[in-house]
Amino acid sequence: MGLPLSFFNNKKILEIGGGTGEKSLFYAFYGANVTLLEPNEKSCSVARDIFSTARLNHKLKIINQSLFDFDLSKIKDYDMICAEGVLHHTYDPIKSLNLIAKNMKQNQVILIAIGESHGMFKRELQKYLVNKLGKSDPLKIEKTVKDLFAEHLRRATNFDLRSEKSVIYDNFILSQDKSSNLQDICGVFSKNKILHLSSYPSLNFFYVTTPWGRDRENSFNYKYYENYYQFLEKIWMTCGEENISNDLTKFNIKNIEVRVEKDVEKLLKLQNKIRKGTFRRTDLRILQKGYMGVGLNYFVGMKENADSSIFASELRNYSKKELS
Repeated sequence: MGLPLSFFNNKKILEIGGGTGEKSLFYAFYGANVTLLEPNEKSCSVARDIFSTARLNHKLKIINQSLFDFDLSKIKDYDMICAEGVLHHTYDPIKSLNLIAKNMKQNQVILIAIGESHGMFKRELQKYLVNKLGKSDPLKIEKTVKDLFAEHLRRATNFDLRSEKSVIYDNFILSQDKSSNLQDICGVFSKNKILHLSSYPSLNFFYVTTPWGRDRENSFNYKYYENYYQFLEKIWMTCGEENISNDLTKFNIKNIEVRVEKDVEKLLKLQNKIRKGTFRRTDLRILQKGYMGVGLNYFVGMKENADSSIFASELRNYSKKELS
């Protein structure tokens, strides 16, 4: 994400919806003092045990509350706010993000990981299909997922270390995800004067350089980059092929553009067929292979002040030096 590990040393971090504390543990290893804001009491207890085992109890403070019960004026007490994989589980992810952003102080850093609607398109279409075929019956949905999306289950159980039943219930039956589009996410950051530091997948143009002494337009200005971002959204929507490395060896931007446009058209037609119930099993191949889009989009930003653009550039340059 472009932040050097030394950045975290002696920083005060608020981890919103930190769950059982595994991510917070890494920040503590990097030298940060972490406050875990987590509404689930059992998760808080597990986090205490994890930090105790790592002998980092002194680096952890736990607040057993949700974001909506927390005194938002205290957000300013921290150097960095983290909300990884949590905002899309709230009733309104954009309002939740705005609650955080509008209470930030100058030069404060924010890191979020959120489900973006284009990157989640394939997964959402999978979920819609199995619930339609399974008529919202858990047993029928489980059978349908195993029949149609065996590759998805194999990947999830291999890399997540979850059981098949757990993956099916988390992703298809009890799923409470609500994705947001890039334009709305950028809108919150831009409205609250937050400068873009980094993102994954990257928002940056691979072919643009910026002259020394001149900062480029904030990457959270969606309107400024609208034509490029709309193409980027299509890439996120259609990505997931595991043979992508083969394409990169004979990199041709025109061929990539043609392929992306064809895949978008194919996905939108499939969406329409699924809604009407006129699809064939062979139509589902685009939803059955690979890693199904982006999953989570990561964004790092910093609350602006008069010197923020200079500081942001220095932080990026320092990170490059440390990585090299």
